[in-house]
Amino acid sequence: METMLLELDRVSVVRESTHLLRGMSLAIPRGRHSVILGPNGAGKTSLLRVLERELYPSIAADGQQGSVRILGRSDWDVAELRRRMGIVSAMLDRDFTHGRSGRMTAAEAVASGFTAAKLNAFRVHLTSAVREAVSAALARVSATHLAGRTLATLSTGERRRVLIARGLVHAPELLVLDEPTTGLDLAARHQFLKLLTRLVDTPGLTMLLVTHHLEEIVPGFEHVVLLDRGQVAFDGPAAEALTAERLSALFGIELSLSHDAQGRPVAHLGGDAPHPRAP
Repeated sequence: METMLLELDRVSVVRESTHLLRGMSLAIPRGRHSVILGPNGAGKTSLLRVLERELYPSIAADGQQGSVRILGRSDWDVAELRRRMGIVSAMLDRDFTHGRSGRMTAAEAVASGFTAAKLNAFRVHLTSAVREAVSAALARVSATHLAGRTLATLSTGERRRVLIARGLVHAPELLVLDEPTTGLDLAARHQFLKLLTRLVDTPGLTMLLVTHHLEEIVPGFEHVVLLDRGQVAFDGPAAEALTAERLSALFGIELSLSHDAQGRPVAHLGGDAPHPRAP
């Protein structure tokens, strides 16, 4: 029997009479790298906020309330849960760019992954073991040379690699990547996706990619959940989810699909996908 990483059972979230999620049921087992894919407004951000315990299931008119279990538990202390997860997002990047957070060095920011804090005032005690873990995490993302630089002086691509190291430093069971290439230029996006491709082989780590960009879906993400207006429209193997027919219906526009040289799906508006060039 599979051990579940995430389990949602009939979860609805209503804010100011707007249904952000509608009776969503979803189960993702440990070890299955999965993609949450959908257009803007599909419920991706709301689902992520439920997983981070920033939103909670609403009580329906019949008095029923959906349930959320993460890593086998529903009674998490938020701080403890965030120490069991790694999170990388454009929003987190913005948090670490400005103000006092931007004055942290890359090494200090990576160490903050142990406490999920964003300020040095709440940082973890820098024992030799923590320092070794920070060095190893930075080396893993080819960012050792950035250790002493402040976050505010880093490029977006450099800072995003540091945040990956922060997300991995405490050996989490779950790494959540929320629109991870937002704001990256072509070169930085290419390097980031190469790093993501390497991470899929990390023992004991399950990755959850939340996106509306097909090109972020690197080989190794074998399962896709399609969201549409707060509901699960499809939940199954990537090969069955990522078809022109399904994605055209989901995004409300005629699409065709091809794959790039790295095996990532590429969408084309209307018509047929370009034929691959002869070698």
